[in-house]
Amino acid sequence: MSSIASTMKDIIFEYENTPVRLQALRKIGRIETVGIIIEEVEAEEEFTAPLWVAWELVEAGLARFLEEGITSGEWTQIHYRERVHPPGRLTELPEGFYRRAYLTLEGMRRRGEEQLGRVRGIYRDIVESRIGGVVRMAASEARAPTEILQPEEELLYREVRGSISKWRSEMRRVGGER
Repeated sequence: MSSIASTMKDIIFEYENTPVRLQALRKIGRIETVGIIIEEVEAEEEFTAPLWVAWELVEAGLARFLEEGITSGEWTQIHYRERVHPPGRLTELPEGFYRRAYLTLEGMRRRGEEQLGRVRGIYRDIVESRIGGVVRMAASEARAPTEILQPEEELLYREVRGSISKWRSEMRRVGGER
């Protein structure tokens, strides 16, 4: 398995274990599982739980998410910015974009929402635009500022930059440069 595939599995695992904010819809008794304890929560009380636990509580009708993920308006704005920005330039994404996108898309999938296909298409456009920008940054011989990258994009940047640097060095040696 490639290091990116392995790391992406770790990232999804991290997303699923990220604490999210919930509101109890009714009283929830103490929950205890290996390594996790959620104390008793009264109806209407706010609390946090790992995302995988939150899915179960929401699907059981015991709680609702207070964290929305990405709203329809945000999808539209981000998509527009990614489509109209000058080639080679990356726009700034909202903090935690990929984690929030995961929360949104997975929630839509679980609820069987009709708009899921449309939102997946928007997400795919954003990802493809970001890939192009990250690859252009990584291919540049100048050290590009990476603070605009999301952590998930930094992973791609490091992998691509390393591969391109190795390839560039080998090709230059073939051309007589040392």
